[in-house]
Amino acid sequence: MNQTENLNKDIPIKKALIVCNGDKPPQKLLRKLWNETDYRVAADGSANLLHFLKLLPDAVVGDFDSLRPDVKEKIPEKILFHVKEQDTNDADKSVRHCLKLGFNEINLLGADGGRQDQFLSNLEIIFKYSHLTRLIIWTSKERIEFILNTWKECLPIGATLSLLPLYGGAEGVVSNGLKFELNDINLLPGKSPSGVSNEICSKPVTVSIKHGQLLVIVQHCIDLA
Repeated sequence: MNQTENLNKDIPIKKALIVCNGDKPPQKLLRKLWNETDYRVAADGSANLLHFLKLLPDAVVGDFDSLRPDVKEKIPEKILFHVKEQDTNDADKSVRHCLKLGFNEINLLGADGGRQDQFLSNLEIIFKYSHLTRLIIWTSKERIEFILNTWKECLPIGATLSLLPLYGGAEGVVSNGLKFELNDINLLPGKSPSGVSNEICSKPVTVSIKHGQLLVIVQHCIDLA
């Protein structure tokens, strides 16, 4: 549970998946998230991959500069959402599409591959909208999201968890369920202590913050490649 879920305990979780047009995601992870979510979005050119895998999303969103014409003509027109503006990338357009539909958890896959500037841009996207909903970037090795006030998860014992002070860091950080507990400390850029490579030792894990935000990265304990 993150800050959004904490404020809306009685609201059912509506999960969306956005497949981004980065490196090809692991099929095992793709199909896992595909089956666990309620709504699937192809961000522009990722529809090419999904067409090859015979997976039809609920929506294709973007400026369509990387969507192949032969694939586009096979996609039902009612699920094509053409967004012409060039001020944001296709992942951002897709997140906004899901927000309009009221999803309170948005998972992004394929947002980590290829160019590092694109990956950092996608990190900025999940930061930008993290006050509105829960956003999680999935890779073959880890899951990544921002914590704004309270975060609670049941995760495998022994998994590696890191808390990184991106975009200003956080003050008053308290944890429960970690090998090296944090007791009302500050995690700030360029200063000790470091929040890297902690270990989950009990369930559930909780992290609370008085002020600021942290990027949490949890390593997978099973092979999702």
